[in-house]
This record gives sequence, structure tokens and C-alpha cells, in this order.
Amino acid sequence: MLKKMLPAVVAAAALVALAGLRPAGAQAMLNQDWVLDPHQSHLYLQTEKGDHIVEKHEFTAIEGRVSRDGDATLKIDLGSLETGIDLRNVRMRFLLFETFKFPSAEITAKLDKAKLAALPSAKRISYTLPVRVNLHGISKDFDVPVSIARVNDTTVTVSTIKPVEVSAETFDFTRGLAKLSDAQNGIHIVPSAAISFDLTFASGSAGNAAVAAVRQREEERSRTAAAPISTEACETRFTVITESNAIYFRTGSAELDNASEPLLDTGADIAKRCPSVTFDVEGHTDNVGGRRFNQRLSERRAQAVVDYLARKGVVAARIHAAGYGETRPVASNAAEAGRAKNRRIEFKVHKD
Repeated sequence: MLKKMLPAVVAAAALVALAGLRPAGAQAMLNQDWVLDPHQSHLYLQTEKGDHIVEKHEFTAIEGRVSRDGDATLKIDLGSLETGIDLRNVRMRFLLFETFKFPSAEITAKLDKAKLAALPSAKRISYTLPVRVNLHGISKDFDVPVSIARVNDTTVTVSTIKPVEVSAETFDFTRGLAKLSDAQNGIHIVPSAAISFDLTFASGSAGNAAVAAVRQREEERSRTAAAPISTEACETRFTVITESNAIYFRTGSAELDNASEPLLDTGADIAKRCPSVTFDVEGHTDNVGGRRFNQRLSERRAQAVVDYLARKGVVAARIHAAGYGETRPVASNAAEAGRAKNRRIEFKVHKD
């Protein structure tokens, strides 16, 4: 009889022991470091334009961590925005986000571990998470309602309960939005966007796998960033560089302003990735000053850009400088806003 009872007693004791360990093990999950799983995490940007046309885009390169102390960091590569259309991708990145100056955004937060104490047993909790967003050179604080769920002892998800509305003015996107509108024939773009996310964090062995996935994705992105691009892709990017109108000179001078360097450096990188392409750099001015002066000024400014790109490693023979003075305005010279658009550098890619 004792022999028959012993296995059952041992089994019962084991179950009791495991039951006693579960809460402690689950509680211990809050006291370790977590890393974002890039394959299971998504961050979306929803915009609206024209006649109630809603578009949903995704940032495909994000990384994040949560320390055992509850310090959370999420870094977003703004150049990874994917809209499904290459021209739209480049316009959003260059004209709106100005990724040549502000390549990434960062979200930081302090998780309240007292509020997370119920997570091991409740599986899912909801609360308002205070976060700080550093975007476009500006830091702002937001309260974000989130849902935090325990998938298992090594996996946790954090999701927005509802999209977070952000206005263009909050992060100084008003001018970029105007450029984006001009590039699309003046279409109305709603000056706000909705952000939502569904993030998965892992720890332990799952965390190690997530770290490996992050490393692999970074290596893939580094290879892609250095890989040759097609003539069409090169043309698209130089078209948008022209639309950005972010190459500046000192007043009445062909001396490049230092603020022009980030965009020109990006242009040089693009040009070196399509080495078989040749292109023109065209200078244009407003109508302030004499025609002869403006003609010469436009020529000198175009040449200054060619010289800068050549110093950055672009073969000079591939670039031709031309100036057109005030003869090709794109806006009225009656007001400063129009004159600012007419003072510009344009890039024209030769496909053959």
C-alpha cells in the first residue's frame, strides 16, 4: 500500500512546490532587463490628406530596452519609415522629418513597478504611462494610455490603448508639412498625426534571441545603406533634395552656409551609390538686384555646390554646374515667401 501511495505523494509534493515557485518566478520577471524583439514589434504613423484620405505607415527599424529599475528607452530610425511607395518614403523622410539633420527619435519612460506588481497574476494591466519624446530636436512630455500584458515569464507586450494624437506644431513640422504639400501640387495635409504601437519585450533566453535579431537587422540595414541604388531611385532622391530647398548661402554671396552641410553630405552619399549617373546642379535666384548680378550669382552658387560634392568624393566629371539667375521663378517675387522659393538649387539627373 505504501509503495502505491508513494508515487502519488511525490507527485503531489512536486505540484505544490511548483505552485509555490510560480508567483516568485513570475515576480522575478519584473526584476530583470528586457530587450525589444524587432520581429514582433510595430510602430505606426497614421496621417490624413486631401478628401479624407487616411494613410497608415510603419517605422520598420526600432530598438528598445527596459532596465530592471523600470527605465525604458525606445529609439526610432526615422529613415526607416515605410509607406509602400518609394517617392512618398523619401518625401516623408526628407521634407517632413528632415532625417539628414534629425535621423532618429527617442522615447523614454519610467515604469512604475508598484503598478506592475499585479502583472504576474493578472496577465494584463492598463495604466497611463508618462513618456518623454525627443523628436526633430524638441523634447515634449506625453501621457500615453497603455496595456501591458505578460505572454509568459520571458515575454511582455506593451501596446497603445488608443492612438496618440500629435500636432505638427508640437515638434515644429509646420514648414516641412508645407513643403510636403507643395511637392504634391498643394494638396491639403491635416496638420496632425496619430501614433500607435504594439511592442514585444523579451528577457532570458528569449532576450538573447532578441539581441541577436537586433544585431542581424542592423547588419542588414548597414549593407542596404551602402549598396548601389538604381537610376530611378537616384533621380527620386535628388528630386526630393531639390524640393527640400534646404541648401543655404550667405545673402548676396556664393558662400555656403554651414546649415547646408547635412543635406549636401546626404546628397554626396546618394551620388556615390549611383556612380553611373551624371547630373546638373542648377542655381536660381529671386529678382532682387540686377539681372547680370543674379545670373553670375546663380552660376557661382551652383559651382559652390559642385565643388562641395567633389570634396566629399563625388567624381567632378559627373557633375555640371549651370546658373539661370532670375529667369526661371517657381513662385511670385512679390512677397518674401515666394522669393525664398525662387532662391534655390535644383538637381537634374541624366538617366542615360
